[in-house]
This record gives sequence, C-alpha cells and structure tokens, in this order.
Amino acid sequence: MPQPSKALFSGDRSSYDEAFQAFRKQCRHEALGESWIQGQLGDDHWFQRNVDHFIQLVDLTYAGAVVPFVGAGISASAGFSSWKDHLRRQGKTAHIALERIEALLASGAYETVLEEIEAVRGREVFIQEIRDEFSRNLTIPDVVWRISELFTDTVITTNYDRLLEQSFETGEAGRVQVINGLNALEQPDPKKITVIKLHGDIQNPKRCILSKNQYDEAYGNGSLNMHKPIPKLLAYHYKNSSLLFLGCSLSNDRTVQVFRKIREGMGEEEETKQHFSIEQAPESLEEIAQRNAELAKLGITPIWFEKGRYELVESILSLAKNELRHWGVAPQPLPVEEPPIKLDMDLSHFLGDFIDLMPLLHWLHRAVPRAATSQYLSAMQRVFHGHSFATQQTDKNLAYALDNLLRALANSAEFGGYAHGKLSAAFESIQQYLNSIGGVNHLDDDFERNIHELLTIPASQLETLVANKVDGSFDYHAIRLISALLQHGKNQCISQKSFCELPSAVNHEFGDYISLALSASLGVSVPDRLDQIYTGDIQSLCEDAWNNLGKPIDLRFFDRVKWLFAQILQ
Repeated sequence: MPQPSKALFSGDRSSYDEAFQAFRKQCRHEALGESWIQGQLGDDHWFQRNVDHFIQLVDLTYAGAVVPFVGAGISASAGFSSWKDHLRRQGKTAHIALERIEALLASGAYETVLEEIEAVRGREVFIQEIRDEFSRNLTIPDVVWRISELFTDTVITTNYDRLLEQSFETGEAGRVQVINGLNALEQPDPKKITVIKLHGDIQNPKRCILSKNQYDEAYGNGSLNMHKPIPKLLAYHYKNSSLLFLGCSLSNDRTVQVFRKIREGMGEEEETKQHFSIEQAPESLEEIAQRNAELAKLGITPIWFEKGRYELVESILSLAKNELRHWGVAPQPLPVEEPPIKLDMDLSHFLGDFIDLMPLLHWLHRAVPRAATSQYLSAMQRVFHGHSFATQQTDKNLAYALDNLLRALANSAEFGGYAHGKLSAAFESIQQYLNSIGGVNHLDDDFERNIHELLTIPASQLETLVANKVDGSFDYHAIRLISALLQHGKNQCISQKSFCELPSAVNHEFGDYISLALSASLGVSVPDRLDQIYTGDIQSLCEDAWNNLGKPIDLRFFDRVKWLFAQILQ
C-alpha cells in the first residue's frame, strides 16, 4: 500500500492516533538525546529537562515571541571556517608565528589577534582575507533552511556571510531587509524579513566590525557603553523577545557582556524574558550543572545535544517545526509573486552559476589577449569560489586549490606576500588531495617554501598523476587545469612587470572542464555546439557578460538568460 498511514487513519482512528503519538515520542527522544544523556550522565534527569525546555521553546515560538540569534557555528555547518580557524588563516596570510596566534586564541584574546594582524600587514590585507572566506557561495545547509522556515520576522546574527539572506530570498529577491550593526537603530520594514547583521555584511567588508578598535567604537572603549547603537539594539531584544542562540559559544565576548550588564541592571520586579540556547552538552554531571548555572545567570535556558553532533541542531529545529504543524500552525512566509517564467528550482540555481561562467565562455576556443589576463583569471576564480554545478562533483581539495591558485595569479603580476599566502594554501590543498588518494605528498613538511617551489613541486607531482590517470572525470580535468595554471605561474615569475599571455592550455583545459559540467547538469554542450538557432544569442549574451564583468548584474540581463534557457529546454 503506497500510504499505509492514510489507510490506518481511515480504518481505525484510535489505532492511528496511538501509532502517531508513539512516533512523535520516538522523534522527540531521538532529537533530544535520551539514549546518549542516560548513557553519559547516568539517568534521565537532564533529558527530562531537555523535554521541558523544548516544550517551553515551542510554546513561545507558537506565540511569535522567539527571535533567533545566529552565530558562527551555523556558518561552519555550510563549510565556512569557524572564527578560530579563520583567525589562524589570517595569521598565516599575515605571516605571524603560529605559536603566537595559538596562544592568543587559547586565552580567548580574539580581538588581540585582529589587532596584531592589522598592525603587521594593514587593514586591507585583513579585509581581503575576510572577503575571500565569507563571500564564497556555499550550499545552504539544512539548519539554515529550518531557521528560515520557523522564523519569518527578525533574525539577528554576528556572521558576515549571506546564508540567511539567500535562504529567505529563494524564489524572490528583495524579501529581506539587511540592517548593518553600524546602523543598528534603523527602522525595520514590516513588509520584509529583517536580518540584523551586528558586525557587518561581507558585501561591504569595509563596514564590517573587525578590529579591536572597531569593537571598542561599537561597544565602548574600556567599559560597555549601553547608549551605543548595537548595545541598545541588543538590550531591546533581550528585554522584549525570547532570543534563541544557535551556533553561539556564549563565552565572554562583547555580546555576552552586554547581556550580562542588562541582566545585572534589571530590578527584581522587572519581567525577565526566557531565552534559549541549543548547545552541545558537557560530558560530566559537574560540568553540565556548572554550565547550566552560567547560562541561568544570563537568563538563558539550555537545550542540550550530544557533544560533536552538530547535525542535531537541525533535528531539534525540525522537531519544533513538526510540533507546530501538529498543533495546526506554522510560521507563514511573506507572500511571493510568481516570476513570469517559472523554472524548476534546480535550474534557477543553475542559471545563477551559468551567469558566472558567461564572461569566460566569451573566450572559449579563442586566444585571451594579454591585457585581459588578470580579468579572465579573476572571472575563472569566481567559478571555483563556491559550491556550484561546475564544482559540486570535483574533489573539495582540488576546488579549493583552484580557488587560491587563481587568486594568486589574478591579483598582481608581481608575486608578493598575498600571492605567497594563496599559493601556500593551494599547495597544501593539493597535498591533501594527493594524501587522500594514497599519493606521495609533502603534508608533513614543516618549513616554508618559496614561490618557485610552490609552483614547481605540485606541477611535477600532477604531471606524474595525469600520465597515469586518464579517466575523463571531474577530478581529472581539474588536475589538468591546475597543471596549466601552474605553468602560467612559472611563466609569470619570469616576467613580473606585467601580466604575461595565458598559455592556450589554460583556455583549452577550462573548456573541457566546463563541457563536462554542462553535459552532466543539462545534457548540453558548450555554446558553440548548441543548436544553431540559439548559438548567436548565447554568444551575444556572453560578450555582454564579459563587457560588464565586475558590474552589478542587470535583472533584465538575468531575464534574457532565463528566457533563452526556457526556450532551449522546451
């Protein structure tokens, strides 16, 4: 029977209800960690607290009182670096001793790390690294989808990336109002979903709060200034909403200091809102009691999950969503107008990725002029920058190597500190890939290599690999493209006063790689091999894309591409 639950419902309602309640109970016990908590802590006391706290959270969500507060842990689930790992990479790019960075991180002096990096290499290098990391277009993880389904009014985040906005805007652009922390008291638009980005937005990295001086300016120098916009905004939501902390460490950072000061200043008569945190459980009775008490002093009620099982955050949010549905309610998203051309959602994602390819397709099977070398490489880097149809079947280490290699080659004709940092990252990723397939690698080397070695050693390694690996896979074509780019890098080392001409192999290997990606995604070949009816139109669009590279995408251009593909697929 295709849907036995419906047959059971229509034939025996009481048995259906009994079976359904048993299923609800099982889902609740799995998501809230009954077995692990009993096994780790000896009894079900903390599991029962989890159940109580979960029901309290659902009650307040039902009332529309909950505002999620999203931290770096949620972005990490998409593939972004944790803040600690990002600072380690910042330190490597700035060439600060690893021991110094680790000592500061171990003491929780994150802002000092920022201060020292900026002092050594300058703010521009720091901003570039932030842009490199957090502007990547990664796949939206399930936990972010659950956030966007459960909460359709206001979300607060300390993250720089755009995962939240992208999840809310699926189906229609312009549904989200982003409020930058520097304008924290801007009036919310009641017709839009408001995403409050306390520390800034990667789309405008120069307005991100990054350094210790900027944190002092935003929160107060020496002591908290509760009259500043960000503390004022946090105070408003702490006193008027039930905050749900997701992916937040809730250690002694600036936001926690604000919440502590608000709590201490509240009189005994003043109503205190109940706040929640979904966080991993300590592994002993003493530690969990201690952490529970720390959170209680901040007015925060914990819902625990098994240590290291971060996927359970999404399970708990899914459980909350299902509970609301069982009650006959669910948060309603803002109405979305259907676009004039309705395409399958996967194709809509494909079109955004394809538009990134179009400037490069303009030069397919043609020599790239020397004057266009930097622009061409920069456009190629965007393709490997994040998760797209062109990279999803390629080994992540190879894709990351291409991303960093292209950054180094496109940035400047002269290979300075920035190029060395990116080539080092590409070198490490290539060694990781070789290690994963059992190849000879240099992962255990603990000395710094020069530019020449970073280009020639992997070139030699991959040349041997290509000779013995002719399988036509995405990885095979990615390796051939890396080899061609490394050769270009070696040529560039000889002529550093201006960008040298790209070897034809770069264009050729990229064409083969993209041909495979298009064939796997849509069953079509690159534009010059499409039906002749559309070839001229696509070539014209690709030329427009190249001529407007780096400019904001005109929505009319997007509609032209969408219309053309709709015709092709029909």
